[in-house]
Amino acid sequence: MVGPPAPPAEPNVAAGEEEAMPLEEVARHIQTEAWEHQEEAWAGDYDGRQHWSMREVYRLHRDRLQDATGCFDRVAAMVSMSAVSTSPFSRLDPLLLARIAEFVLSLGPSVVMLLASQEPPRKVHHSLTFAARKRPLLGFELSAGDWDCVSVDMDLGRVVCHDGRMHRSGRRLEMLQKMYMVDKAFDHTVDDEQFFQEVVNPLLLHAKQGEGASLVCYGQTGTGKTHTLRGSLDRLSRELVGTELSLMFFEVHGKKCYDLLQERKEVALRADSSERVHVRGAVTKTLTPSAAEDLMQVLEEALALRTSEATERNPMSSRSHAICCLELAGGGVLRLVDLAGSERNYETHYMSAQQHRESAEINCSLMALKDCFREHAKLIRKKPGRPPYRASRLTQVLRSCFTDPNHRTVILATLSPTATDLIHSGNSLHHVTQMSVQLSNRRGETAIFLPLAEFQADRPVWEWSTEEVHSWLAVADGGRFANLVLPPHITGASLLRLSSMGLANVFAGDLRQARVEDEGQAWNEAADEEAGARIGRRLFAAIRREAIRWLSDDQQLPGIPWAPWHAAQDDPNQGEEANEEGQGQEEQEEALGVPMWNPLEAVAE
Repeated sequence: MVGPPAPPAEPNVAAGEEEAMPLEEVARHIQTEAWEHQEEAWAGDYDGRQHWSMREVYRLHRDRLQDATGCFDRVAAMVSMSAVSTSPFSRLDPLLLARIAEFVLSLGPSVVMLLASQEPPRKVHHSLTFAARKRPLLGFELSAGDWDCVSVDMDLGRVVCHDGRMHRSGRRLEMLQKMYMVDKAFDHTVDDEQFFQEVVNPLLLHAKQGEGASLVCYGQTGTGKTHTLRGSLDRLSRELVGTELSLMFFEVHGKKCYDLLQERKEVALRADSSERVHVRGAVTKTLTPSAAEDLMQVLEEALALRTSEATERNPMSSRSHAICCLELAGGGVLRLVDLAGSERNYETHYMSAQQHRESAEINCSLMALKDCFREHAKLIRKKPGRPPYRASRLTQVLRSCFTDPNHRTVILATLSPTATDLIHSGNSLHHVTQMSVQLSNRRGETAIFLPLAEFQADRPVWEWSTEEVHSWLAVADGGRFANLVLPPHITGASLLRLSSMGLANVFAGDLRQARVEDEGQAWNEAADEEAGARIGRRLFAAIRREAIRWLSDDQQLPGIPWAPWHAAQDDPNQGEEANEEGQGQEEQEEALGVPMWNPLEAVAE
């Protein structure tokens, strides 16, 4: 017989050891009244398309981010002109061009990145083409203050996403410029007619020769995939007037298939002995349209039956993969595929459990599609590979895109130009270029730092207040010193009294006990001796240049007779030596009444 369970044993606490602090006691510093008030303020409905911190950056610093994007476009035009033999920029050395851009616009790294993309990608194989199309800004986006932050160079096939954000220091803005290269790029000025002539019509001509061709539209929901599909079908209807063809139109919704020509009747996918996939139960309409309206009417009725739902990102979001197959008289097949749009996780917090399952199935099928094209790219390069087309219903239907060497496929990434949707645009470009080793190797990224605000001094440095010193520090030398923290209550006059060695000593320190016993320890991130001296010299030179602007030829700096500013204008070390010859750093501060400052104690306070 088993007796009652023994009571839990008392914890064995060794002598001299303290028992672990309860979780409630540990959390008392976090779950305060202020914390509860902030949580209440953040509760409720919000626009799930962006994290709140990103939206706040866009609201406060929209103009500066827009200006930085415009400056990049001007620099890109300058780099493009340098490749034209008749342009004056062609006589400039590339490094000099980068120095000019750095001096005028602080965009030297951007020039280096652009120079590496001056030649369009070389196509490895004619059967696979990667393209990108950017839609224009919509009315509601303009009303909300959104702007275009995607730059497209159609001649080079280059797309650059300008990702503006607050630097982790909170003292400056950071603009990440992410560059992607594709075979064909289309900006918002390209209409449906031009897109059809450059992309879809070559596929149609290939299908008329008895081969297979596919257009696959991939991207975020609301970026123009369905619009591109409708525009292409409308022009195909005109091109195919008087041509005998067979039409099949169905959708893949999760793990099921539905025939859009039979009022969404459920059909099945079956493979024959040669592993060719057939849509069993789907109707095939054979017709010879005498006018464009004859074919377009059938297509419009099928598109109206497609599954769509209102989501937090798009009120008419397509939640299925639509596949339109046009088989011509000669045996060629043209296939147009409109994939379901992708959405981020925090854009779906109002979805039901069923909608979440459907969204997961959509993402799984898109991942399987990308894996198949990656393996197909290996086969093109004569390397071993096996496309996993059995991984989803979608890839089973598109099997010929990965296995038929004569099948021509265009993968189109549709892009939104807005800063709000930039994460999606970057992801679409990343996934599409990842399918090609050549394109993925040509991706580039550079970071440009922007001061939070412009600072124009209206009085000499030695009259600056503490606030003016901090404002100058954030923008001096293009924001180079924005991350530095100077002594509290320092003014322009006291800053001028420090030598470069004294400034270098500010950035060194070690671990110190905090002011109160239960607050742990505080420390400064110590810079090594060489880095600290370099920072000190640069800051010393920057503040000296600012002071020289306010001095006439025969004027000395008020109150600091030993600082030979004019004599040391071209040599930053000369002024430093003069300071060290006059007095030591501590003696200078004591003689001039500048309080001694310990960076460790300042952090602890």
